[in-house]
Amino acid sequence: MSILHEIYGGGYAPSESLEKLPEELNDKWWTFFEEVEKVMGLEFIEQHWDALMEADLYRDFANFREGFRLGVALMMELR
Repeated sequence: MSILHEIYGGGYAPSESLEKLPEELNDKWWTFFEEVEKVMGLEFIEQHWDALMEADLYRDFANFREGFRLGVALMMELR
């Protein structure tokens, strides 16, 4: 079955669903870090911030890569 058929028939699923958080969930995320900062201190947050940002960058790149693969697969079918 072609990728176009899979998309049309609802059978296409990306390898992982790693979407950006909805605004409400994002607000909860930042509220959580504000509370952690109050309890643990700014130094604690700063020590772990780079690892958290690295995970976000990886998620964003994985989403980009999946979109790129889908685009290429669709273009290949048009040939």
